[in-house]
Amino acid sequence: MGWRTHTRGGSLLDMKLRMVLAALLLSSTCWSVTPLGDHAVFDTTTPPPPPQPRIVAPFVVALEMGVSAPSGVLGGRFSWNPIPRISLDAMGGWSPGGFRGGFGARWFTTDKFSTPFVGVAWKRSAGIDSASLDDGKQKEISHVRLEPVQFIDAQIGYEIRRTDGLVFVLTTGWSFAITPEEKRSTRVNGVISEDAAYYRDLFTGSGPIFAGAVGMGF
Repeated sequence: MGWRTHTRGGSLLDMKLRMVLAALLLSSTCWSVTPLGDHAVFDTTTPPPPPQPRIVAPFVVALEMGVSAPSGVLGGRFSWNPIPRISLDAMGGWSPGGFRGGFGARWFTTDKFSTPFVGVAWKRSAGIDSASLDDGKQKEISHVRLEPVQFIDAQIGYEIRRTDGLVFVLTTGWSFAITPEEKRSTRVNGVISEDAAYYRDLFTGSGPIFAGAVGMGF
């Protein structure tokens, strides 16, 4: 009789221990998924990396300004990233040699959000029918027609892409005027002074590129 009582008591004790173990196991499982109160989350799964912005938002519209900038002195540019490390650009804006527009391509050296790049671009200025290039001190002011001029830009720069869509682009390099020098301008009247010749060459010739752009990706 005593042996049966002992066996029944042992069975009840085993059942209670199993219930306690099951409750502890369930509690630990819940803690690994959801924080309770001030308890820390025990799930150590590595979060996925943020999406590559040049994949999620491959298009960029930007305002650009600078000296011999790809879009002129002040203009805009539209960029498309067909793959994360390649950008195809279309740009246009105002320059002292007339409206300037062109196309270009850039290659990013890394897949990071902020990365250096190298690029090349072709651009063309429309020219100005009659430009007064003198400083006003001459007795006779000359007028010069600035003809359309084509350029090839060799670029290096740095682009910053943020997860909120903002884009910052810094560009430097050299702009090569490929139109022959004698075809870049025509004297309309007057005598071309040293100042006028200087500004004519400045507006239509080769020179360094210093430009900055701010835009938004979408």
